[in-house]
Amino acid sequence: MEIFNELINELTSGTNLMLSLLFILNIVLLVLARPILNAIAPNQDNAVKIRIFQSLNLLVMILQIIDFSLRRSGAGYEGGYFIKLGISLMTLYGGVFLYSLSGTISRKRFGRSRVVDQQTIYSETYNSRLVSIVLLSIIVLTVIYALIKIWEADSLLGTTGIFGIFIGFMAFTSSIWAPDIVSGMIILNSDILVDGDVVVVDGFQDEFIIARVTLIYVVLYDIRNNHRTLLRNTQFIQSRIDNLSRIASSDGIRQALKYNIGYPSFGDTREQREAQLADFRKDIDDMFNQAFDICTAKDDIKVNPNKPFEWAMTNAGDYALEYTLWIYLERIPNTKVTATIRRHLMGTMYKINDAVFTASVIEGIDLSTPDQVQAAVTMNPPAPKISQAKTPKPAQTIAAKPDSTKAV
Repeated sequence: MEIFNELINELTSGTNLMLSLLFILNIVLLVLARPILNAIAPNQDNAVKIRIFQSLNLLVMILQIIDFSLRRSGAGYEGGYFIKLGISLMTLYGGVFLYSLSGTISRKRFGRSRVVDQQTIYSETYNSRLVSIVLLSIIVLTVIYALIKIWEADSLLGTTGIFGIFIGFMAFTSSIWAPDIVSGMIILNSDILVDGDVVVVDGFQDEFIIARVTLIYVVLYDIRNNHRTLLRNTQFIQSRIDNLSRIASSDGIRQALKYNIGYPSFGDTREQREAQLADFRKDIDDMFNQAFDICTAKDDIKVNPNKPFEWAMTNAGDYALEYTLWIYLERIPNTKVTATIRRHLMGTMYKINDAVFTASVIEGIDLSTPDQVQAAVTMNPPAPKISQAKTPKPAQTIAAKPDSTKAV
């Protein structure tokens, strides 16, 4: 208790202003870390970052206590090492804090505002990312210079040595991070891929929501499987990317469904075949039209009610006719909730399938593909019969019939 009271007296007396400011700053940041970070980086998961910052505050406070205890014990410790270490950690803390703050300011000033999930968010653009990179370079150089001053390595040899090590490290590792930074700039400069867009990446079967385009990687939400996916910027941009949120016209997203319908039966005469073919085509048209009416009557089926279905026979196979049905979906909402997009895309397609099946039952059309029957004719000759010894039959006596010819 006596050591604690002496520590409080030293920090509150003002005799060492640096120690007092360092202690008060740690207490304030430890208590206000959560609201400060949530204000600087809104609409982001800051839980891990908050724990790191709070742990850093506690570590600096422990270093102050260790420094005070060693100075009080008089074990040949003159003080300064642990304090310098604590100040260095707070300098790094301040650099990360300034970078987060500058990123938020640059997004609001040079970024793009967009309403997602009924909230206004600011996404990165080429200009905001360029400003962030410039500010990051300035902050890193400032932090290095501050660390040099803290550890009193500000001689010409020491300063050039530290900066030389840093520049050499950046040069040797540039092949790892530089391509991703350039690819990220290309993504933002394209002005077609922004946070909240629903995309399909070539090589992946699932649809994704762009959660965030960072300096090195892209965070994606897997819509079908409801998990997060991480892709490097170079890997992301090297693939073909289809943006479902950026439609080419006001009709909506165009999707296709294929159905196999068996061949109808035809009569012997030409007139019969013409009439039967006309009836068959009319039944097909009635089936798809009725399916469109079923879909537009339900609000949970997100089709464009102003754009009727389109269909055509796209293949005349050996066993069935292939019909392709083209539908137009409503515009995808601006949301990062995977369940909403899943109901909008997959749910709608499944319900359209159900509507077509319902209409086919009503119109008497069978959507099942006829079974293929393979018949093989065997031309092998019959196996030869094995000859067996025959028992001679007993001689039969044929009695002579009397002559029935009558003499005339």
